[in-house]
Amino acid sequence: MATIFVCGDIVNYEKNDGLVCSDSLAEIIANADYSICNFEAPIEGFGNPISKSGPHHFQRKSTIKGLYKQGFDLLCMANNHIMDFGSKGLIATMEESKYIGLDSLGVGVDFNEAYKPLVKRINGIDVGLINASEAQFGVLDYFADKNQPGYAWINHSVIDNKIIELKKECDFVIVLSHAGLENYNVPQKEWRHRYKHLCDLGADIVVGSHPHVPQGYEQYNNSFIFYSLGNFYFDSKNYINKEDNSYSVLFHLEKNKQVKFEPIFHHKQDGYVQLSPIEKQIDLKQLNTNLGPVYDKLHDSMSLEAYNRQIKLPLFYSLLPIPYDGSMKSFIKNIVKALLGRERKDHKELQTLHFLRNEAYYYAARHALELITKGKQGRR
Repeated sequence: MATIFVCGDIVNYEKNDGLVCSDSLAEIIANADYSICNFEAPIEGFGNPISKSGPHHFQRKSTIKGLYKQGFDLLCMANNHIMDFGSKGLIATMEESKYIGLDSLGVGVDFNEAYKPLVKRINGIDVGLINASEAQFGVLDYFADKNQPGYAWINHSVIDNKIIELKKECDFVIVLSHAGLENYNVPQKEWRHRYKHLCDLGADIVVGSHPHVPQGYEQYNNSFIFYSLGNFYFDSKNYINKEDNSYSVLFHLEKNKQVKFEPIFHHKQDGYVQLSPIEKQIDLKQLNTNLGPVYDKLHDSMSLEAYNRQIKLPLFYSLLPIPYDGSMKSFIKNIVKALLGRERKDHKELQTLHFLRNEAYYYAARHALELITKGKQGRR
């Protein structure tokens, strides 16, 4: 039997020693045969911020050593922040991981390395691992130079081919994806279909990250899909004071047998991720219920809310020929910057690109507009 621990997103600004969880939780991680996390940002001190829309994240260099001490074996790096400080930031992070003794996955100095799966023999069981993310800044998609550093794209046809190949040589195939709308506990329909398709191709387990909050899981034929594990440890400005009640998964794999697993519930308290007592545990059963008969209604509401709150106005402002973003105060600041020649001339184009290329935003906006236009047509 092979036991594999998988958790969600990690960004560490605060911990000098890189130790992010309690001893009791670290014991579970260390006792697993192989433990995996999503390493959400490059280590500090290397490279410069790239031109992009949205925040630039980094984390302490000591984080990698701390995760190693607490039992982790693999850092999944295919995500929307790993290229925030360019090629130098990515390469330094990969090199530090290798130096400390941790595997990395989903990124590379070129296309081939980024898309290369990892095959691990664990207690006589061959496990194939793939890590990829939705399209944001740093993605190696169909338009990227194949000789540049970056991360693997979850919707690239190469991912499909790699799964088919791995299924022929491995006992189990695990896909680790970084995609979806942030801060919603319901997965988008397009990701549900994509992940099920990956299972049809041969994935035994698909585990999602990126939404920052937990979502439910479901069995699809003989495979399991965990749509989002939520944050594991995230102490950036927006999350440092949040408990991040969520869960990780401990898988039990045996040859020629159905995957077995157990959820590990945890939350952040006193600056560390702690095992959650019953009263602190998320209602995973309810999250799973959200994937049932009520799903379409919840999905419609989520798409409309995301479009109206997060997409419509920012996208509109990005297309305006003037530096207006909805705030008169920032408008005046931007005018002053423009007069002084300090305004980034590509800022608006980058913001527009962010909304149009990002699949999660595109899916939400398209579905919301379909609902809105159908509603208007129904009243005629």
